[in-house]
Amino acid sequence: MFTDLNNYMATVAVAAPATPATLDLAKLRNLYAGTNAPFTTAALNASAAAGVQLRDKTAASFSDATATTVRTYMDTKLAELATASQSVNQLATPGNAGRLGRYLVDARGFEVNQIIQKGLLGALLLDQIGNVLLTPTSLAANNAKVAEGKLHTEREHNWDLAYGYMTTNATMVTDINITPRERFLAGYLNEKNGPASPGVYLAFLKGRAAIVNNDDATLKTQADLIRTELEKTLAKSAVSYLTRRKAAAALDVKAHALGEGIGFVYALRFCTKYGVDTAWADSVMNGLTSGSQGAWTLTNAQADAAIAAINTKFSL
Repeated sequence: MFTDLNNYMATVAVAAPATPATLDLAKLRNLYAGTNAPFTTAALNASAAAGVQLRDKTAASFSDATATTVRTYMDTKLAELATASQSVNQLATPGNAGRLGRYLVDARGFEVNQIIQKGLLGALLLDQIGNVLLTPTSLAANNAKVAEGKLHTEREHNWDLAYGYMTTNATMVTDINITPRERFLAGYLNEKNGPASPGVYLAFLKGRAAIVNNDDATLKTQADLIRTELEKTLAKSAVSYLTRRKAAAALDVKAHALGEGIGFVYALRFCTKYGVDTAWADSVMNGLTSGSQGAWTLTNAQADAAIAAINTKFSL
């Protein structure tokens, strides 16, 4: 489902001779909410109809009010992306949406599709793995008997779901130089936190074996390792892209790096192992986005302040 949403959003950022496309807000909302059979396969549409939907899984660990705030933020960004796409064949200038190179930015110079995608790496994938499925409460689920009509216990199922949010591959690829590459959270683990990637995969294997062996101590150790390294991956990614934005000379490269960086900064509010909360994440976000002309007038000093805050919080 996430791939389908991402692929549709990406049609605004294509290289010649392909033609970039305007986006239909109704389709964006259907892909996010899982309504009106929007996906490319019947299986995905059936899953959505059965209640598995990106929007409902977003920020699922948060209170109802806070989760609604996050989901509304994503809804708003989808609307902003659809609006910006109406100018997909225009040159972007301060105050006017359009393209910088192959990238679509809104009137304030932000590449909204990247903010959505990277934000969901935290709000959807990390939150489900670290804050829903690998928490002490979830891992205390029944492991004494196979669930009715299933081939697994409830605890085994929670662990397997966490792995499924990590990768669609039976064997996770842990080297960025091996193709086909991992995507989404696993892809950035390989790219931005590569030395930790084999250990994260091994932790998934050890933790699964620990469940079978009723080894609660090993299970907790492996869950803590996975959660810590995935949160560190988001932090390192945010710093990397903000640093790249500073170093780039071309406007399109700067815009693309900033969009990814801001999306990762938004995602940091789900890094509970490092004690991040919404107030801290919002303060870093506001330092990057609250200027009167947005990205067009963002200074290196503002980027440096965000980088310093993240480095301190995550001990990078």
